[in-house]
Amino acid sequence: MGQFIQPDPSLETLDEPHEALNIPIFSGHKAIQSMRQFCGPFRVFDEIVEQAATFDVPYEDQCSSEYYFDLVRTLRDLNGEYDRVVEVGVYMGGASVMLAGCAEQFDFDLDLVDLNAGFLRFSYERIRRTFPEAAGRVRLYQGEVADYVRDTMLSGAGEGAQDPSKRPSKAIIQHDGAHSFNQVVRDLTALSFARDQIHSIIAQDTHLRGALKYMNFVDLALTAVFGKEMNYAPIGKVFPDHHPNTNPDRYFGNYFTANVAEGMVIPLSANAFHYPHPDATFADIFGEGEVDEGAVQATQKAA
Repeated sequence: MGQFIQPDPSLETLDEPHEALNIPIFSGHKAIQSMRQFCGPFRVFDEIVEQAATFDVPYEDQCSSEYYFDLVRTLRDLNGEYDRVVEVGVYMGGASVMLAGCAEQFDFDLDLVDLNAGFLRFSYERIRRTFPEAAGRVRLYQGEVADYVRDTMLSGAGEGAQDPSKRPSKAIIQHDGAHSFNQVVRDLTALSFARDQIHSIIAQDTHLRGALKYMNFVDLALTAVFGKEMNYAPIGKVFPDHHPNTNPDRYFGNYFTANVAEGMVIPLSANAFHYPHPDATFADIFGEGEVDEGAVQATQKAA
């Protein structure tokens, strides 16, 4: 079972908080170094970039600068249609800080979801240092997606426990967690039971491949759940044929498929869940827990 956790105040004065949290830095990639090339089209992104550049402790980003630009642009385009963003898989807060930069501008709350408490606390500290005005909008949830759905979307646990009025009316899910086919299908299955509370799902690394044991097939997992006629908007970077990043890296053997977008925006109003079976219950798949089955049934009827 998952749980909400608190930030770690001891990190506030550290020059290298990642060391205290035992977070390894692999490539040291910092998207901010190439993000300014996308400045100009709209003010909010420009302001976020300038503020994000002030974060000066060691860290690593795992998305392209194009993806971060498209993420902010998507939130801007959908402004007013959602009141919460849920980020699944945060690592060192690359997307978290961009989302936090949007939170005040577009008036939404931000939940960070990850199995690793260190990742959550580092990402929060990055937000606190970069966008302190948004820190009060952020909650940290340690657990998997099914836990989060059970505890917050189907039962109203956490703040406002058991009060359906405290559930988000519409959430955007930013999914960049485990990339294995089975885990992505599991996450999407959990989200299907709260579909009436979800505006869109944004998935990253839809072009990722690697060693067979990792089963990195995010795009195929999305197709398995939403069907071959899935409606989506591509976002992020597209690598051409023979680009160096289309070759396996030295860390995990990962590489990017050429001519395939880095991410997808999947609006639920234009898509239907083909899995799980409509007669399945949350408890059937994820086991017993404190779930408001009336809320689940209402969700399935609304869809």
